[in-house]
Order: sequence, then C-alpha cells, then structure tokens
Amino acid sequence: MAGTFFIAYFLRQFKNSRFFPGKLRRVIGDFGVPIAIFAMSMADVFILDTYTEKLKVPKGLDVSNSTARTWFIHPLGKNNDFPIWMMFASIIPALLVFILIFMESQITTLIISKPERKMVKGSGFHLDLLLIVGMGGIAALFGLPWLSAATVRTVTHANALTVMSKTSGPGGKPQIEEVKEQRISGLLVAVLVGLSILMEPILKLIPLSVLFGIFLYMGVTSLNGIQFFDRLLFLLMPPKYHKDAPYALKVKTWKMHVFTLIQILCLAALWVVKSTPASLALPFILILTVPLRRFLLPCIFRDVELKCLDAEDAVPTFDEVEGQDIYDEAPLSS
Repeated sequence: MAGTFFIAYFLRQFKNSRFFPGKLRRVIGDFGVPIAIFAMSMADVFILDTYTEKLKVPKGLDVSNSTARTWFIHPLGKNNDFPIWMMFASIIPALLVFILIFMESQITTLIISKPERKMVKGSGFHLDLLLIVGMGGIAALFGLPWLSAATVRTVTHANALTVMSKTSGPGGKPQIEEVKEQRISGLLVAVLVGLSILMEPILKLIPLSVLFGIFLYMGVTSLNGIQFFDRLLFLLMPPKYHKDAPYALKVKTWKMHVFTLIQILCLAALWVVKSTPASLALPFILILTVPLRRFLLPCIFRDVELKCLDAEDAVPTFDEVEGQDIYDEAPLSS
C-alpha cells in the first residue's frame, strides 16, 4: 500500500519538476496512478514467497444470488403480496437514504464548484442530481446499488481536468486558468468500469493492498484547498505561520481552534455511529448538525466569524469591506 501511494504521489509531483521536457513530464504525471498499479502488481508477481490477498472479481454478468431472485424485482412482491402498511412504512428508510444521497451530492458539488476553479457550467450539477434520482428508482427494480456522488473520485477527476498557469517569476505560484468542463471523460470512465467485467483474468492479479494505496493517494491529493484540513494543520503551527486567509485573519486563533475541535467531535460522532449497529441512524446525526450550526454556534462565535469559518466560497462575502464605508462609496444625486 505504501509503495503504491508513494510512487503515484512522486509521479504527481514529478510533473512540476525540472527534469525531462514538459510534455513528457505531464504524460508521466497524468498516468502516475496506472504506472504505480502496474509496478507494484509486477512486484507482487515476482515475489513468490509472500502471500497477498487479491481482488475478487466475479466472472461474467450475473445476479449475486441467482437461486433467490431473478434480474427483475417485482415491486409488489414475488411470492406473496406486499403489505400495504409496509408501503407507507417504507417512507422512513426512504427518507434516510434520500438525506444521505442528497447531502453527499451537495457536499461534492460545493467542493467542486469553488470560485477559484472558475467553472462556468453550473447547470450540469442540477442535471446530475436529476439523473441520480431517476436512476435510483430504476436501479431499485433490478436490485442494483443506488447511485451517489463519489466525492474523492470526483475531486480527483476535477483536478485532472484543471489547467494551471505557468509561473512568471521566482516565488510565484501557479494559478488555475480553467477546468475542461465536459462529459466525455466521465462517460469513458463509466464505459471502462463496465468493460472491467471482461477483464477478470487481469484484475484478479491486482493485490488489495495496491488498491488501498490508490485510495489513500486519492484521499490525500483531494485534501488540498479544503479549509477544515488547513485548520487542522494550523493546530500544530504557531500563528505567525498561518496563511493569509479570512478565517485566520478575522477570527481569533483560539476561536478558530475551538471551531475546528467542534468539527472534529462531530466527525468522530459520525464515525462512531457509522461503525455500530446503529448506523441506520446516521442521517439523524447529520440532521442534528443543522440546529448546532443555526442556534448553538452563534452563541460562541460572532456572525462575521461564522462567515469566515463556515463560508461556502473560498473568500466569504461581507456586508461591508473592512476600512471602507459603504456610504462614502454611494454616489450622491445632483
């Protein structure tokens, strides 16, 4: 796992190095993940005295238990009639599933559509949500898993489509120029996932530890630019090393750390609930964060502090700019 992660991460950083021509560096960096998978899988093949658990891939396309059901699941029951009372009782678990899918989709949308990415096709997110809802109903008739936004994979996909500017001087940082907004790459990913059914002889040779290394790589590379992760690092840094961000400049350091600790406690509570038999109550725990944000946190933090610490955008918007009187800027009628 560690070898796969470090190879993929090193090749990602190699793209911004000074070795080899720029086009060759970009090719190596863009295909760092397949190179890491191939390299570590070949290492596993040649090391014969060590057992590693391999990826389990089903042969062909078939239902998980062909003796229990067929491809189509009758909504009114197969052997017996579906009770009417259970139809209405199903509203409760359906509501829980809706909360999970909706919140995961919206969180992914907020991460992807940050202003610094300069994305312009915002209506695509609404179409995606409509397709997820429609496909969810169809998938239930065939016993297929529900669709939802894959946050880590989506962020990694967006990063791969991001075009960065070249630094013009020493010490300058590259800036995002644009994101290639299209659906071709997403369609190709879906097609390749479907074709993986025919690649069973090859996929079963990949160790699970290699896949865990790729998952770790995708998670680590997706943390860049997330405010919560930056504030986690600030817990271990002196204030003089904090970057020039509104939540570090306009909020006292101890208050910023208190807000971060509250988020850590909420995250720990979600993880504990998820890891217990009470995992079905996870949506209710998510709902409880709404009154926490709306009623309890304003008792500790001022409104301007919450705008900085809990802003949807990278740069929060204020009613007035500090040091500027809005009345001085308003033109007087002659």
